[in-house]
Amino acid sequence: MYMYKSKRILLSLNVAVWNQCRHLSLSLGRLASHDQVASQPLSDTHPHLIRQGELTPEITSNEFRNRRTRLMSQIATSHDGMTHPHHVVIIPSATTQYLSQDVPYTFRQNSDFLYLTGFQEPDSLLILETIPGQPLPEHKAFLFVQPQDSHWEIWNGPRCSVNGAVDIFGMDEGREVVDIPLFLRRFHQHPHCVWYDYLKPPHDSFHNDISTNLIDNSYTPVKSLRPIAPEVHKLRVIKSEAEISLMRKSASIAAQSFREVLKYGRVGMTELEIGARMEYECKKRGAERMAYPPVVGAGNRGTILHYLANSHIASDGDLILMDAGCEYHGYASDITRTWPVSGNFSEVQRQLYDAVHRVETSAIQIVKPGVTLNELNNMTEMSLAAELEKLGIVKKSLLLGHQKQVILFRKFSCGFDGYD
Repeated sequence: MYMYKSKRILLSLNVAVWNQCRHLSLSLGRLASHDQVASQPLSDTHPHLIRQGELTPEITSNEFRNRRTRLMSQIATSHDGMTHPHHVVIIPSATTQYLSQDVPYTFRQNSDFLYLTGFQEPDSLLILETIPGQPLPEHKAFLFVQPQDSHWEIWNGPRCSVNGAVDIFGMDEGREVVDIPLFLRRFHQHPHCVWYDYLKPPHDSFHNDISTNLIDNSYTPVKSLRPIAPEVHKLRVIKSEAEISLMRKSASIAAQSFREVLKYGRVGMTELEIGARMEYECKKRGAERMAYPPVVGAGNRGTILHYLANSHIASDGDLILMDAGCEYHGYASDITRTWPVSGNFSEVQRQLYDAVHRVETSAIQIVKPGVTLNELNNMTEMSLAAELEKLGIVKKSLLLGHQKQVILFRKFSCGFDGYD
């Protein structure tokens, strides 16, 4: 009993000393950096990831600022933008999700918020406000961040300050999230067009603040309420050179990882083990996370489109279908491949694999500006149906009529759902 108490006292002393050291370290870090601190990699702290002038890998502060300006320019061309001078755009960040009690999931930022700010911290808010007397796209950008909290930072690391929102992330003003209700009540003075995803709010706590103090407040003369996500997505669909580079890197990492997994997979391995190897290979090459849970189906489980159990053992003679991709600094890849776990196709497997490969090759050849996704999908359906008929898998009569084609493609899954 005495030894047990001694160990507990020693442990308490160690924790106390460690806490004091962490407090001192944080304080010295703030003094030395003059608020140039954030929880995410920066060019000063992670030069192996981010070059000088970049806010996130390959994307500069100017590009993020230009995205915000382009968004306001897009609003200017809308009916509300042409008929009303006062606008406010509100985009919340994501919040931390928990697996159980105090065990968090790895944080993943709201994509629209990240696209406009480059800011990776949870529970933050972006507000873009028109400037009285100046036409769109002129605006002010406000980033609301969590308050500085030395006790919280001991456990979780540094947070960005309100000064960092301006100095690091290029906002016009930085404020703490506790100021949000009072800030929103500023808009009581003039009727504003509010651009906010009211029907699909990404952050419950902020949504309550926004509803109570702005949208549902009887004293607030809201001119109109419009969703902002469609406007942001119009911008996101057109990629910059930096974004194209990141997408290529993401695809390259996934492709290289697939090749390694093909060498690694063996008869007797579980689908889970094969998926875990894919995740390892992606992260070894710099991916932050998988783009989605990998689908690894051996045998007939490869025909289940969203098979996630990954619990079976790959047997001799099985084909393995793996649908997987990685996320590289916010940009995702998506690849589907099928291969024989034994290393050799049977004759029937080879015929079907070659048929699908021919369809894929022909589909890639017709991809060009002006071709719609519906046209591409229809072409691949017709080509795949023709290949299945040649192999004697389906009869020609089954291919006549749209409704029969729907039945056909529900019944025969050939691993062509991943356009890679």
